[in-house]
Amino acid sequence: MEPNPSPAAALANPRVLQVFNQYLESGGEEVWVNEISRFSGRGFTVDDLRFQSSEWTRKGAPTRLRQAQRVWDNPGSRDRLRAAVENSRPDLLLFHNIIPVGSLGLYDEAAKLRLPVVQYIHNFRPFSPSGTMWVNGRVHDGGLRGNPWPEVFGRAWERSFLRTFLVAMYQSRLLGSGTLDVVKRWIAVSEFMRGKFISAGIPADKVVTLRHCWKPRATPEPARMGSHYLFLGRLVPEKGIYTMLEAWKILEKRLGAACPRLVIAGSGPEEARIHAAVARMKKVVCVGFVSGKPKDDLLHGCRALIAPSIWWEPLGLIVYEAYDFARPVVAAASGGLTETVQEGVTGFLHEPGDPERLAADIERMEQLGADGRLEMGRAGHQWLLENASPERWLNDFSGILRSVSKD
Repeated sequence: MEPNPSPAAALANPRVLQVFNQYLESGGEEVWVNEISRFSGRGFTVDDLRFQSSEWTRKGAPTRLRQAQRVWDNPGSRDRLRAAVENSRPDLLLFHNIIPVGSLGLYDEAAKLRLPVVQYIHNFRPFSPSGTMWVNGRVHDGGLRGNPWPEVFGRAWERSFLRTFLVAMYQSRLLGSGTLDVVKRWIAVSEFMRGKFISAGIPADKVVTLRHCWKPRATPEPARMGSHYLFLGRLVPEKGIYTMLEAWKILEKRLGAACPRLVIAGSGPEEARIHAAVARMKKVVCVGFVSGKPKDDLLHGCRALIAPSIWWEPLGLIVYEAYDFARPVVAAASGGLTETVQEGVTGFLHEPGDPERLAADIERMEQLGADGRLEMGRAGHQWLLENASPERWLNDFSGILRSVSKD
């Protein structure tokens, strides 16, 4: 491929090909990929290349074994990357998740195309085969030190020993090959994630922290806090769902009729089990997946949002959503949540997995009364204005792209 004709123009307005393998279920990473696309034209230009995990669930898809092999190198995905590069003539590639369909071979293809890569860090890959390091109810961080075996034996990826083993082997081969030298910058969504990747061996000068931005409402609507606390997210164990339910059992026993309601909004693999548990409780209700106005109404009417994650949450955009409605947050001191929830100012932090402490924090929130909770929520909204400005994010992101284009 011929080099782009105007290096000066590239530095002023880098052209980016964004590469993303969409998951079977949408989530925060996909939301952010879409957001970057919407920023195109504001200091940089974005084209998209997307692979779909659903491609391997349809009729005519490769066998499970062939799929596992192609996680390492998928020739068809390399062809698509070359075609997209030929079409858009980018100055650099922006990688998000690229497996399973995209394949780890895209790093090698980027090197062959002589294009630098900026890698967004949304999870713990390429050190964790599952991306979460979540195994049998706890975080096993051996992958950061070259030991993915807890995840392998725990069948952490797609509940399969073989597939987890193969991904772990592929990642180990990738890390040892020098191919990742093509990644010129790693963008961490929190200082917590930056520290973990540096501890895993990524040079500190290559890892930058850039938290997601947020376009807040002009002003929070007047308070009309209802009687409920709100969990909003995917129903999976690592989100701390069962810690939260245990906390509410404590509250129901301790407070009786004065116990506040908990509304659980979301869907996921644990949905049936959680619904069964909630059926035996008096002050908890599940409402399923919500979006749009119903979701806004739940946020607007809640006393506080609960984020009880027991895995290492990279950032936790749900905190931004709560602050957008001037609502405080009761969160686990887990990962990036410690950087967005300020103890006693915008919410409370509890030890991950500790239902007693979570219950105590809910009682503390109740003792504040409506005025105290609103004061916390307003402090959260102010944090959002000061720390999640889209203009600041655009300036910093453009600077990262320019620095890579200059290298």
